[in-house]
Amino acid sequence: MLKTIREAKVGKATVRLVQTPNGYSGLVLLDGRRQALEEGDDADDVWRRIHDAAAGLNPRFFGYDGAQSRFLHFFPQGFEDGDYTGHERAYKLKAKEKLDETAPLPEVARGHGFGEAIFSAYRATNLLSPFEKTRLQSLLRGAGC
Repeated sequence: MLKTIREAKVGKATVRLVQTPNGYSGLVLLDGRRQALEEGDDADDVWRRIHDAAAGLNPRFFGYDGAQSRFLHFFPQGFEDGDYTGHERAYKLKAKEKLDETAPLPEVARGHGFGEAIFSAYRATNLLSPFEKTRLQSLLRGAGC
């Protein structure tokens, strides 16, 4: 007996996780046609793999290899490149130092009231998109943070 466990939209595609007598099957459907099928014993792993397959259908998807190529285009020596260490990494390390000073991890683990300090560190970087920063802001400024 087949039973749909969960279903979601990924762009224009639909991803569906189905429990089967032998484990789990994941389907990627686009325009009513199956684009990918993943099978396995672990529901979370199959769910992740069908999301990966659905993401690959987007014409703007370039994957890990494409991301690595793009990074090396801008920073030919990789993480050792002077432009990377001097610009991209330096300001992130500065934000991390400020975070360590204003919200020491042992204190954060035992208490609350550090939301603004944590959010300030994220604001100082480009690690999150503006949309993600907005969502994080409401979380870190909420009750109990």
